[in-house]
Amino acid sequence: MPIVRTCGGAVQTRSVRAGLLGACFCAGLTGGVVLTPVLADATEIEATFGISIAGIPVGKGSAKASVNGRKYEIDAFAKTSGVSKLFIDSKGRAISKGRFNSKTMLPTMYALNSKEDKIHNVVQIAMRSGNVSDFSASPPVSKHKDRIPLKRVHTRGIIDPLSSLLMSVRSPKDRVGKTVCDRTIRMFDGRWRYNIELYYKSTDTVKGSYHGAYSGPVTKCGARFRFVAGHRPNKASTKFMESNKDLEAWFIPVADEPVVAVYRIQMGTNIGRFVLQAREIQFN
Repeated sequence: MPIVRTCGGAVQTRSVRAGLLGACFCAGLTGGVVLTPVLADATEIEATFGISIAGIPVGKGSAKASVNGRKYEIDAFAKTSGVSKLFIDSKGRAISKGRFNSKTMLPTMYALNSKEDKIHNVVQIAMRSGNVSDFSASPPVSKHKDRIPLKRVHTRGIIDPLSSLLMSVRSPKDRVGKTVCDRTIRMFDGRWRYNIELYYKSTDTVKGSYHGAYSGPVTKCGARFRFVAGHRPNKASTKFMESNKDLEAWFIPVADEPVVAVYRIQMGTNIGRFVLQAREIQFN
């Protein structure tokens, strides 16, 4: 489940930026990274999405993914649009790849490169079976005495933000209902370690009103946010996120694969509800 970046006061003072470059899969503009060609028997996913805050459109983007056996690849792009460009001009791309088992995604690499006005954000993470072997983040987090240090133990058994667009399940029959939600996602984005605790809320059916829109079952999960390391526990933005009760993620089945994909994310902010939702989604 991609999230709005909150450290450094993003939720309270820079919500448009956070909404786009945090919850939009922490999307970045990767340079020179090429994904493996998709094989003929792979399931391909193509989606476009819109982003709004308090009902006002602030961004848009697209994502492509492939699931081939137990391997996956994801490529996502996002940018600000409309009135939000009067406040900040952002665009970015991120990619991730790895494999998965019946319990979790096991990423092997994650790369993010985003441009936000004059700020250039680059993150690279190399992993083996979900354990970080090397990573870099530029610019780095600021130095403060109260920042909880990030240790090697914090970078084991993790998922990067983009890989959380997909979640594995035990079998195709477990792609709708409580089995989707009953889990904790251990996230590392190159700077901060945090857990997203999902819990089941309901199962519903959505019906697309235009060509390409998804129609079918959707599982609605509530979420709780818990920082682990790299954060400053006394910051207002940290406390805001950990006490935020307006966090929700919706998931839909992916073709015949033992995988579900994010359909909608919503989160309360101090200026209104942030929503990221798929407009069109196709499985090929």
